[in-house]
Amino acid sequence: MVTLAELAALACPYCGRTIPVDDPGAVSAATVWGWCGVKLTADDEVQGLLLLAPADEPGHARLTCAWVRPGATGAGYGRQLVQGAAAGLVSRKARVVIARGSRTTVTCQAPPRDFLRAVGFTRGLEDRMWRLELDRAVLGERAGVRGVFERFWESLRPVTPPEPAGGAISGRTNHT
Repeated sequence: MVTLAELAALACPYCGRTIPVDDPGAVSAATVWGWCGVKLTADDEVQGLLLLAPADEPGHARLTCAWVRPGATGAGYGRQLVQGAAAGLVSRKARVVIARGSRTTVTCQAPPRDFLRAVGFTRGLEDRMWRLELDRAVLGERAGVRGVFERFWESLRPVTPPEPAGGAISGRTNHT
């Protein structure tokens, strides 16, 4: 998850845009959810970023920035970012993510609409607005969003130590 302190170091590799630490959407997200987005790191380098902000309607989030580093596109990183963000939002009782998509002028603020469609967004009433229904995504893709969410929770649980093997279980050992 991305915190406000990390924003300055996460510039879009295409346009150089960074989100300021005092950006109202980022501050609101950090206040409401405790984080403002998700990042994907490989080989100690950020390969992709997805930032969100609470929308005006309760239970809704708004995608404010999304990018995958050049050379890393097509590897499923964008889908992983959406799934990670969706898992975090579901745990915070959000139901919908709204995104502005573009067909012609693609930016980190308006990702390609083909990408949005591929990761589960549907077109809204307005041609450029897209929405991802998290309830349907979680119920319809147990291996997708729910799987990411469950793996996240599993990673937070303490690991129990292994049981001793052989005769040591009963306190006796077998010597031959």
